[in-house]
Parts: sequence; C-alpha cells; structure tokens
Amino acid sequence: MNFQDYEAIDFACDESFQRYCREEHEADIAFWAEWARQHPGKTAVLEEARQLVALLSARQGGRMEQLKHLRDGLTQYERLQHALEGNLPALPEEPTPVNRYHYIRYAAAVIGGAVILAAGGYFFSRQQHAARVSSEVAAATVISAGDEPRKSVILPDGSALVLRKNSRVELAEGFNRVNRDLTLTGEAFFDVVKDVHRPFMVHTSAFDIKVLGTVFNVSAYTGHPLMEASLFRGSVEITCAQGPAQKIVLQPNQKLTIAGTATGKTTAAPVLKVVPLDADPINHKAREIAWVRNRLEIENEPLADIAGKLEKWYGIRIAFADDAVKQYRYSGTFESETVLKALDALQLSYPFNFKMVNDTIIISK
Repeated sequence: MNFQDYEAIDFACDESFQRYCREEHEADIAFWAEWARQHPGKTAVLEEARQLVALLSARQGGRMEQLKHLRDGLTQYERLQHALEGNLPALPEEPTPVNRYHYIRYAAAVIGGAVILAAGGYFFSRQQHAARVSSEVAAATVISAGDEPRKSVILPDGSALVLRKNSRVELAEGFNRVNRDLTLTGEAFFDVVKDVHRPFMVHTSAFDIKVLGTVFNVSAYTGHPLMEASLFRGSVEITCAQGPAQKIVLQPNQKLTIAGTATGKTTAAPVLKVVPLDADPINHKAREIAWVRNRLEIENEPLADIAGKLEKWYGIRIAFADDAVKQYRYSGTFESETVLKALDALQLSYPFNFKMVNDTIIISK
C-alpha cells in the first residue's frame, strides 16, 4: 500500500491510522510514528488527517458507526455531484481522492442523523464567537488564574485564552473598541479571532507579540531566566523589549526562546533563539502546551457529565438553559486546547447552542 499517495482524508479513513491518533494500539502507534519520521514531506497532510480524526471522533452513539457514517457521507456527496451534473450513470464505487478531499473541506452532509462535517467547520464556527461575547472593556481589567491549575476566559473580541496557575493578564482600557492589547505575566495559551483592522497585541517584560489571528502559547514569568513564545498556527511578529531593537517573525511549529531575562543583574544582552517546537516522538503533539491540552475519552455519556469534565479541566463554569440538552449523548476520543474547541467538536456531531454570559458558558437547544 503506497501511503505516499494518500491525502488527508485517506489517512483519516484508515482504521490503523485512527487507532494511532487515538493511541489505542502500540503496533499502530509505532508504525505511524516511524512512517511520519521517514516522510517529513507529509507532515502537514498527517496533521490535517489527525484533525479530521479528532473532529469526526465526537458523535452521538457508538464508535463502530463512525467510519461507516463518514464513508456513506462521501458516497452521498458523490451522488449529489453526479446528479447535479446530469451524470448519474457510471457512479464510481469509491469517491476519487480529489473529490473526497473537496467534500471534507467544503461540504456537510446529514446521513441518518449523523453529521459529516467540513474540516474547516471548526474554524468557521470560531469566527462566530465574537458575536456571542461582543462587548468592550471600559477600563483596564485584570484577570488572574490564582491557585487554579487553569482558568479559561473568552475575551470580549471572541478570542479564547487559557491562563496557567499563578498567571494573569491585564486588558488595556478600550479593549475590543480601540485596541486589542493586553499584558501577560506568567503563561497563557491564545486562540485569537482574526481582525485585520485591529491587531491583537500581547505585551510581556521581555517582548511584544503582534498577531491578526493565530494560535500560540507564551511563557513569560517575572524573574524567570527563560521566556518562550510558541506558534502553532498563523504567524506572529515579535519585538524584543531588551537589548537592540529587533523584530522576529515566527512560522508555525517554531518558538522563540529568550535566555537571561530574569532580573537584569547582568549587563549581558539576552540570548535569542528560534527553534522547532519540542514535539513528543509518539503522538507528535507539542510539549509546550501539554499543560492545556485535554484528551477526552467518552462512551455514550450525557452532555451534563461531559460538561463537568470540561469545567474541571478548563476552569470555567458551564450551565444549561434547557434540561433536555443535558441528556444529549456522545461517544468518541478527541483532544482540544480550549473549551470552545471542545464544545464545537461536540456541537458538530449533535447540534446545540452556547454563548458566554459574564464568566459562564450557557448551553441551550
């Protein structure tokens, strides 16, 4: 079998690859980890395939139906395309890789009550959160995690923020109106909503980060000799606050480290390095955000129980406006770095609505 010809959807449909993504079988994990190491040119395709597996893993009912739903959905899409083109005869038994990829990227089909969703669906729905939480900060506002392991915050512009223990951010006056500036002390994970007219700015004691819309992690503890900015999606421009002024643009899967920033007792200039992210050799996930990533394994569990797990991990309150929604049941295994991403993955398999009200996520029909 020539896996080099596979597109993302082909990998996602492969049961061995699915077991590898879910870390369910040592032989599959070892095989795909070694295959990925030997084929670095397929890194982006494999990452997209892992995201597809994660998105398609959370759905109502048992796990055994997931692959069938996906394949049925692909076939239905092909039939629809042939019907629209007046080419109902000669329908291929299996969709071509190009059409399968086109389907997964741009289409959503409802087959037997199960939703087969576009890979871009999560990113589309993330853009809608800005409207759900739209507001502005009239005066500077401080948000602190305190002694909690993690504290999740949905900012007024719709961006998601997860603070690590003993970390804090201060939102600038006029946040989401005249600016999107904040100051970070400690460590935080950001999933920023894109706004080309208002860049998102993160200020620390060692550097400033300018973004339009991206996913990144910043570790900037006061008094610590090493500070880091790690990029996972998009691009960021970093301006160092110490030493000669210089700007560094990071690409995905890179991080900037700044050593010698602790107390200013030395006159030596801080040492700056741009290095690859520290990926785990088994599951290829970046160690830099192991603290925020949550792996959910659920088997026919009600949404009320799942919400309890999300509350505990992400440090945010979740409430229900309708009791019926609590009984929606889901099965699957998926990972997420923010509570919004986790809820979006669930929402796509069996829909519900949610919005932010103050510091609480409200789930309704």
